[in-house]
Amino acid sequence: MKVLLCTLNAKFIHSSLALRYLRAACDQVKDLEISLREFTINEPLSAIMAEIYRECPDVLCFSCYIWNIKQIIEICQDYKKVSPLTPVVLGGPEVSFDSAELMDKHKFIDFVICGEGELSLPELIEYISRNKPINEVRGVTYRDEGQVVKNRARPLISNLDIIPFPYGGDICDLNNRTVYYETSRGCPFNCAYCLSSTIKGVRFFSLDRVKKDLAYLINNGVREIKFVDRTFNCHEGRAMEIMQFLADNPGETRFHFEICAELLSKEMLDFLSSIQPEIFDFEIGIQSTYEPALKAVNRKYDWDKLEYNVTKIRSYNNIHLHLDLIAGLPWESYRQFAQSFNMVYDLQPDVLQLGFLKLLKGSDIRTMVEEHEYHYQEQPPYQILNNKYVNYREIINLTNIEELLSMYYNSERPNISLNFIINNVYEGNAFHFYEEFAAFWEGNGLFRIGHKKETLYSVLKRFIDLNYLQHSQLVNDLIKYDFLSRHKAYELPSGIKRYNPDNINDLIYSFLKDSSFLSRYLPDIGKQSIGSIRKRLNLEFFRYHPETHKEINKLIPILFIYDPLTNTAAKRVIIDF
Repeated sequence: MKVLLCTLNAKFIHSSLALRYLRAACDQVKDLEISLREFTINEPLSAIMAEIYRECPDVLCFSCYIWNIKQIIEICQDYKKVSPLTPVVLGGPEVSFDSAELMDKHKFIDFVICGEGELSLPELIEYISRNKPINEVRGVTYRDEGQVVKNRARPLISNLDIIPFPYGGDICDLNNRTVYYETSRGCPFNCAYCLSSTIKGVRFFSLDRVKKDLAYLINNGVREIKFVDRTFNCHEGRAMEIMQFLADNPGETRFHFEICAELLSKEMLDFLSSIQPEIFDFEIGIQSTYEPALKAVNRKYDWDKLEYNVTKIRSYNNIHLHLDLIAGLPWESYRQFAQSFNMVYDLQPDVLQLGFLKLLKGSDIRTMVEEHEYHYQEQPPYQILNNKYVNYREIINLTNIEELLSMYYNSERPNISLNFIINNVYEGNAFHFYEEFAAFWEGNGLFRIGHKKETLYSVLKRFIDLNYLQHSQLVNDLIKYDFLSRHKAYELPSGIKRYNPDNINDLIYSFLKDSSFLSRYLPDIGKQSIGSIRKRLNLEFFRYHPETHKEINKLIPILFIYDPLTNTAAKRVIIDF
């Protein structure tokens, strides 16, 4: 018998931990050929279905989430028309909480596995292959003479070490992709919007198992491991031991953790200060700083400790910080969310993600719909449309702000320009800046259009020119400095003025003939030709000093020296003629 395990990932770079767990668990079933196929939600569904059909599975299984359930339902409905005798099995969080209703609605679904599937799927396959009744397989919903039957729930797996390692064998298919891994299941907290709140307590894989697994992945050259533990540092001593193991055996791998910043002790902070740069990424779900909103969704609140710990980690300059906000929580109005935004923005993370409340199936927040007058999308991802505190127009505004935050702060990062504009033009009110900038984008029809990176700088300059002309000349130089710091480019974005003399190239070549200059600023050039070295340099003149923002009585020449691998400026040298 051939079983095909499938899912649709949000992006190609992602991989499915669930499918690999299930494949490893099913390896124990006799006379079973099991295959795994991953697609993305951006691929044509007809092409996906054709690939599945070529596999000729005897049983077709899908792992279902909010980002792929609509496509999976469509594929399965059509697949049953061309292969009506092939059993279709669905599993995953998007089908676990209403399996009977789902099967009543969609007659082409034969089985749904509810909850953890590592024990349920092998048993189900055994029963299907031997044509036995499945009333004893716990955690499965199925059809019996046309009626949908939901078996008893399967208890959680208490000893996680019995679950086979999901990445055994050849993992070359994961080259240049994110590998997901967990050291625990469950969460110590009870956040009302999260499905982890439906399962009480935390279960851990043994430390020996975890270290063995991670060593295998690191030794096989995995580029990035993203831990899916809901709160990685809920047991701090254990978390520190795993982190120390990773720090001692990093290879070429980066590690991403979701942590609770309020739980970090002084001992942990001291440990983190010693971590080598560029190997740890922290994602911290702050969600809101409005205490009534946090209490309503069962989150504890200690802003002073959170602010201190995040600021401390930031000062180490060795860990990439990703902070999360959620718009649409109970009791939090648009203006109260603006305050949350400003407080978190002031922490200056590497990434600030503005997300929107999703009322997931099975989550406690769905029981609060009437109390807070929630309206949300009928179809996945069930995102908020409005509630008693935030109207739909305000949700649109926040969606636009989120898009600009992603394009400017999180991606392009014109740091010097944004910091000056927010701190000086907007007196530190980051939300007000993004709000006005988003209105400018919307008023000029700039959203929902693809833009080159140069355009982003030009639009920012145009916004300042039209609204804050008194700052235009200084912002021109700051934008120019940001752009040239991030991009090796000889042409500037439209609207950005330059003050270079006509003999700019002669000046650059004069540096290249100066041996003392080369030994000081380009000691790694070896025996490269002058032409090769020239490709790494850009000389630009400024009216304002990019750090002090002061205009002096002569133009300031700044030499940008680019890293040949990243094409970003590794050095910026102010030249004194």
